[in-house]
Amino acid sequence: MKMLRWPVAILLTVSCFAGQRLQSITSSQTNTIVQKLAHDLSDYVFPEMDHTLQAYITQHSAEYLAIKDPKSLAEKLTDDLRAVGHDHHLQVTFGEELGIQKEPTPEEKQRAHAFDEANGYGIRSARRLPGNIGYIDLAYFSPDEGAGKVVAAAMQLINGTDALIIDLRRNGGGSGETATAVLSYFFEEPRQLSSIIERKNGQMEERQKWTMPYVAGPRYIGKPIYILTSSHTHSAAELCAYDLQSMQRAKIVGSRTAGDANSSKGVINLGFGFTALIPNGQTKSPITHGNWEGTGVQPDINVNAEEALLTTYTKVLRETKPSITGSEDLAQERLKAARDPQAALNQEIDGSR
Repeated sequence: MKMLRWPVAILLTVSCFAGQRLQSITSSQTNTIVQKLAHDLSDYVFPEMDHTLQAYITQHSAEYLAIKDPKSLAEKLTDDLRAVGHDHHLQVTFGEELGIQKEPTPEEKQRAHAFDEANGYGIRSARRLPGNIGYIDLAYFSPDEGAGKVVAAAMQLINGTDALIIDLRRNGGGSGETATAVLSYFFEEPRQLSSIIERKNGQMEERQKWTMPYVAGPRYIGKPIYILTSSHTHSAAELCAYDLQSMQRAKIVGSRTAGDANSSKGVINLGFGFTALIPNGQTKSPITHGNWEGTGVQPDINVNAEEALLTTYTKVLRETKPSITGSEDLAQERLKAARDPQAALNQEIDGSR
């Protein structure tokens, strides 16, 4: 889930070559694959580079024709595209069951739904930490239509807290629409989050992404938000961190994210068991007029990812003003947690007192 996709595509594994996988590839098949790849590079996200990439693989066709092992050919094409384009998103794969964008069967839809349901639609946990601090651990942004209700339930659970920590340290990305839905809870009025600049048939098109005018749960307004990140924070998760940071709605704590801001319309079938991933879009912030491609989202507080939760929790307990006053129980709970944040987190995890 390391590429942003707008709209969300359901990526399905394909195993049509699993039982009849090519052991050797002919010159005719290689020519077809290279020509199809060169044609599809015309929609590569960077216009100044597509012709260079096309020319390179065409000029080196003799090298490709000499390769008879399909997997070696895929690796060579990938290496060449990345060496010329300096873009690690560019990829050609053979027989590794990369998904091809297509309409799923009812059985495939049911399996995808069952997977999401079993994984909490991407929400590992949502709870109130000692001291009245909200915490949501998001593993990925589910494309399932049931995700909205689970996000709303999580927001209902943490609604009364004094501050919110969103853990994206292990979030590989996923649905851009679900990411937008999550962000919509943190703004009272509609806000433009970003734009997607796409190339289609050689033309550039821009589509704006705005917060949703309606959300199914309570909005989290006027309270501090902290986002935990790591090098394993990818794509749609980076979008959330970048947008909230640039809008000064959240502080980022942890380490630099992966740096995947380009988007793809889906995996392209090159034939004979070969597929290609060619980015055709990029995200643009209305505030920075840029994105995090290659550089990653830079944290406001740079610490090792393993220390990000304790660092943030300690900071929030000491600096955030309680929203409820006059409760002796809440005051004592906050004081105890602030004295030993690690013990408070351990208590939350194992239930010990």
